[in-house]
Amino acid sequence: MILRVVLIDQWRIVSDMNKREYTFDENIVSDLHKDAYGTRPGEYFWSHWDAQDNDGKQRIWDNLLDDLDRAVENEREAQVEAIHDLEDQIKFILSTVAGSTRKDAIRYLHEQHDTNGDVEYLEYNLGVPYGYLSGRNIGDMVA
Repeated sequence: MILRVVLIDQWRIVSDMNKREYTFDENIVSDLHKDAYGTRPGEYFWSHWDAQDNDGKQRIWDNLLDDLDRAVENEREAQVEAIHDLEDQIKFILSTVAGSTRKDAIRYLHEQHDTNGDVEYLEYNLGVPYGYLSGRNIGDMVA
């Protein structure tokens, strides 16, 4: 009886070690792929995904999360650079157009980028974060 209890306890330990928690979600893997790479997954991805067991799907999921982290960091770095470029452009305009203000410089940039005064479109064209020029989302600024 003691041997049987010991064997059962050992099996529970082995069984607990083999239990894995999976964090992947088949319902949103397409969204994660799009966020990481900018496009929805294609046929090759789906055939590869469908051929995997849960461990394989978890590895793919974890790789997508790592790639998303890199994409977010790259975007943040690009936005910081775009903010610096924008501020340099504004400083140049202010230094070369006598009596101009920041508002004037932004108006000149609207004309240059043919945005018809649409501040979000100008932000998009300049690569700065949404709300940078309008003052919205100040808490989210990366500069």
